[in-house]
This record gives sequence, C-alpha cells and structure tokens, in this order.
Amino acid sequence: MPKLNQPKVNKSKVNKSKVNKSKVDDRPDQSQSLPSPSELPPVQLDETIVAGRRPKPLNDFQRLLEELSELRSGFDPEMLAHLEENIPFNTKQFETKISKILGSKNIDFSLKNSVKYLDYIKQNIQLPCHVTGIEEFEWEEEYTMGAGSKKEYARLKKTQPSYTDRFTINRLEDLVVQEEGIFVEVQRIGDRQKFMLPLSELESVDVASRNNQLLDDYAVWFLNY
Repeated sequence: MPKLNQPKVNKSKVNKSKVNKSKVDDRPDQSQSLPSPSELPPVQLDETIVAGRRPKPLNDFQRLLEELSELRSGFDPEMLAHLEENIPFNTKQFETKISKILGSKNIDFSLKNSVKYLDYIKQNIQLPCHVTGIEEFEWEEEYTMGAGSKKEYARLKKTQPSYTDRFTINRLEDLVVQEEGIFVEVQRIGDRQKFMLPLSELESVDVASRNNQLLDDYAVWFLNY
C-alpha cells in the first residue's frame, strides 16, 4: 500500500529573543542592579487626598506670632488702664493732692488729719466697694512667714479675716484710731461674716475703678507721712 504523503504544516518558529518577557515573567531581572534613589523620578503627591499630614514645624518667629495671637485673644485693655508701675512716683504732685484733701499745708499723719481724710473718702468712695488685703494681716504673719502650723492657719481663717479673702465695704464708720487711722466695717463675701479692719490695709479688687486710686492714695499717705 502506497504511503500517503502527509501535508507539511508550517510551524512558525518562536524567536525566543523577541519574546516580551514582561508578559511571560514579571519578576524583576535579578541580574540587573536597581537604580539609586537619586535616579528615581520624582513622585508628585496630591495633597488634597492625604489625611493626617503632619504640619511643618514652626520656626521661632512663627511660634512667637502664634503665642502673641493667643495672648491677644484673651487680652482686656481695661486691665492695664490704671496701672502706673512704669511711671515714676511724683512726690511733689502727690503732696499737693493730699494738701488739697486736708485743706492744709501740714499733711503729716495725725488724728485731726485722719478725720479730715475720712470725710473726703466718704464723699468720693463708690459703694459697695469690693476690697481685699494688700498683704498679710498682722495675725497671719506667724503662719505665712513664720513656723505656724498650716493646719491651724486653715482653721483660724474660718473665723478670722485673711488678706486672701474678698470683702465688701457697705458703709464707712466714724471710727478713727490715733495710731491706726481710719477703720471700716467689711463683710466677707464667702460667709458674710463682718469685721472691723484698718482701711490702710485694704485695696480695691477692681483696679479700673475710682476706688482703686482713692484707697491707694490713702495707704501711701498713712504709711509715709
């Protein structure tokens, strides 16, 4: 039986050198070295979709501006309206003022001048007047500057007036003591207890009020003249 010749099939030869290796094997060629970071192309980030991006650290100038802004937001101009710490004390001007108050060139502290000063304060003080202690009252010095017990000090403050308390002057008494000057009746704001205190040891709580200057002038006169 004669052999039949099978038709030849044209098989295309695959040229291995032209095969796209990325479609066959996407593993990196380990034989090639990776590019250095400096050779990598820059990547542009879309900041609009980045959440929680850390802010750039502030420099000293920016930090100062931010702190000033926070301070300015809570600043009350009236707080400094009547502060005169940087203004030198004018003795001559002060003595002229006291001389007008007492109606005399003799402005030395005395019982007679204290009575005159009491009349002046009665006419010019704004009531009610809220005050506190300028410094420790005499009975407190043992505990604030001495070796007194803190526990005992706390107990005594419940019945004794403290320079840290706030009081209200509702009226001025006609009480002037030779060595202590003018006394006033005050009522403690916390528990409404009443005390008699030297006016020279009190200062106004409201530094912007007229009472602040009035009480300050009297204390300066009492202590220095």
